[in-house]
Amino acid sequence: MIALLASPRRPRRLADACYHGLRLVGWLAVTFACVAALWLLFFAALGNFSFGGTMLQLENFASRYVAASAERQDRFAHFFWLTSAGLFAAVGFFRRHSLLARGAAATSKFRENHHG
Repeated sequence: MIALLASPRRPRRLADACYHGLRLVGWLAVTFACVAALWLLFFAALGNFSFGGTMLQLENFASRYVAASAERQDRFAHFFWLTSAGLFAAVGFFRRHSLLARGAAATSKFRENHHG
């Protein structure tokens, strides 16, 4: 009898795990995209918010990176990943409400009050 009662709960738990897993993957993807957009915004600001200026800044950056020694490239990579992690933490902090809202999209309960 216990096995009969436990079986209907198993698909529900699997569905809940899939739902929360997909929400987490979506949250991570959007947060990573925001970090990439912040890097792009940084280079756009260096290029005076023009396409040509941004491309010139990226070309200048790439040529200096390739010409640098391996030690400087490693230091830059370390700095880049630390800065990206800091940006991810900052964006994640400001987006935490969307991750912590439990079942916001799953509920169909309408909570808006109409006045008047």
